[in-house]
Parts: sequence; structure tokens; C-alpha cells
Amino acid sequence: MNRWFEDESFWEKFKDVLFSEDRMKKTKYQVDRFIELLELEKGDKILDQCCGIGRHSIELAKRGYDVTAIDLTEAYLEEAREKSGKEGLEIEFIKADMRDFQRKEAYDAVINFFTSFGYSRYEDENKEVLKNTYRSLKSGGKFLLDVMGKEVLDKIYTDTDRWRMDDGYFLENRKIREDLDMLESEWKLIKDDGQVHQHKFMYKLFTKEELEKMLRDVGFKRIKIYGDLEGTSYNESASRLIAIAEKKEN
Repeated sequence: MNRWFEDESFWEKFKDVLFSEDRMKKTKYQVDRFIELLELEKGDKILDQCCGIGRHSIELAKRGYDVTAIDLTEAYLEEAREKSGKEGLEIEFIKADMRDFQRKEAYDAVINFFTSFGYSRYEDENKEVLKNTYRSLKSGGKFLLDVMGKEVLDKIYTDTDRWRMDDGYFLENRKIREDLDMLESEWKLIKDDGQVHQHKFMYKLFTKEELEKMLRDVGFKRIKIYGDLEGTSYNESASRLIAIAEKKEN
């Protein structure tokens, strides 16, 4: 039986929610911060995990980086290939599962952004993603991982959200599954033309300490934890849980 994240229809139907105009506008700023936090140099080889429609991959390639981008959703990859082709960019877009994908010591940096980690309820599967990331990094390479920390969620948690979109309404109902240590979320998109799309999914919640331990367990060192892309401390003002982890040098 397929997991929720393997259902391409979910990603296609909720594309406008996931890649809203406001979110797209933040792409250049986010890439600015990736470059600074990862200390990237022109020509570095970068792996973009769960690349979606390629917004970060394309921006990184425009700035002179050698980018490989993976995702499970073929429709997203097709759009990303089309956009990058129009820009005259050479980006390697691959349909692949980050639980399986690795290239031994191929990359200077790996990016996993906006809660694209922790989709599985099983610790060994989530840890396999980190192992593949570690194996794929060159010695001294760095990994940027961005998730919603438990500490952050505790401050901002609400059971429901609702907002107006260009062509309908988006509703989200949430609950924390304490038995699985996961956030369960149900999304519903009610379009003005009468179409209704609904999907339920879950992702793992981590504290700062839990995430650090997982990274250390697979070999990462020099782990820095931030509360946002500005590199501020992970404290009561944090908006995200962002880890920068370095692979041990040989």
C-alpha cells in the first residue's frame, strides 16, 4: 500500500497551496540564505532533495551552481525541466525517493527545505534519508535541513486554519498524534467551480535534541541549530528548526 507522500495526485491537486505566489516570491531570499549558511562557492555541486517544481534548483543554477534535484512527483519534475530549459540551464532532475537515492561523495551540499523530512512514522526510514545524505556528501560537505520543531509548534498550534485562494477556499484541520509523535493534517480545497479535493497526511515532529541526535547517529558533526534562515538562535522566538550539519573530514 502506498504511503500518502507517494500519491502524486495529492501533490498535483494541492500545488497552488504548496507553491503560492507569496512562497515563490521568497525563493531568491531563501537561496541567498542557503549560500551564506552553507558557505557555498561558485561551481559547488548541490543536491536539492524534494525539489518540487524546482524553484530553488533553478535559482541556484542561475547563480552558477551545479545542481541535481530529486522528487517523487513526475508532474513537478516535468514543470521544473520545462522552466529550466527556457532559462537555458543544465539541471539534472531525477524522479527518485530520498530514502533510496545516494551518490557516494558527490556533493558539496545537500538541501532539504520546508518540512520535507520526517514523512515516515518509522525512525529507521527517516534515518535512512540522513544516511543517504551523509554518504552523498563529500568530506567536509554540509547539509541544510529545515523542519517544524516541536518547540515552535507548541507556541503556534491551532486545530484549524482557513483562507481564501484565487479560485476557492483552503481548509486545514490538525491534530497531534501523541502515540506516533506526529502531526496529522487534513487538507480540503473547495473550488469555486464546485470541485473538492481532500487529503490526509502526517509528518514526524522533532525537538532540537532529537534532531541533533539523529544527525550525530549517522555521522554528522559540527551541528548548528537555528531558529530561522537568518541564523538566529533556536529559542522562544524561533519560527523554524533549521540544522546545518557537516560531514566529517577524512
